[in-house]
Amino acid sequence: MDKVAAYTRVSTNEQTDGYGRDTQRTKINQYADLNDADVADWYADTASGGDTERPGLQSLLDAVRDGEYDAVLVYKADRLSRSLKDLLTIIDDVLEPSGTAFISVTEQFDTSTPSGRLFLQMIGSFSEFERALITERMREGRREKAEDGGHATGEIPLGYEKDGDGGLVLSDHGETVRRIYRLRHEHGETLRSIAETLNAEGVPTKSGGDWHASTVSYILKNDKYEGIMRHEIGGETVETERPDLALNGRDSRA
Repeated sequence: MDKVAAYTRVSTNEQTDGYGRDTQRTKINQYADLNDADVADWYADTASGGDTERPGLQSLLDAVRDGEYDAVLVYKADRLSRSLKDLLTIIDDVLEPSGTAFISVTEQFDTSTPSGRLFLQMIGSFSEFERALITERMREGRREKAEDGGHATGEIPLGYEKDGDGGLVLSDHGETVRRIYRLRHEHGETLRSIAETLNAEGVPTKSGGDWHASTVSYILKNDKYEGIMRHEIGGETVETERPDLALNGRDSRA
């Protein structure tokens, strides 16, 4: 290997759990010293490994396409990508056509050998399986929260906030929502007139901007203000009733 490039990647939550950039660089340098290789260039990203749209990685791949390196060194295969499909695509479509080996220094394989290629597929499969498990756990966690009547996905609407345990409770802006319902259903005001009244009084929207007829309409059509928590999770609809969170004028504090 006359000319070698090294690539490191960390995500925010990996800075202190054994995948830090200093750890990666140390292991790569140790491998290079043991194999009489010279790391000519370093490429790095601070990003998730879920896709390949990373500036450091793309710069590296451009250089590989130009035939600049004999090998690319990484700490672990998942530093390049956590997706087996993306990993194999990079190897098949970029590295191999350029005659560039892919070497994981802690997993002790390289793609220039048949055994290294087989091991790569095995490691990538386990990495992808682990990612799928994490996704499923997160989905089950959201489903459990939704079934308990909590706010599991999406932005928290005006009038609500999270308590210390992450549960949904009424906020100080709840009265704004109650007032919108009163103006509409008790006084018969139009959506536009309600918006104009709130703007004239300087009442803030959820985003801090102006009120519009569409903003008022969204509130009047939002099931959460009826005390109904409805979520789409994993292609399934999870619906629970929370009368304590109703802001449509039918709750006990209206």
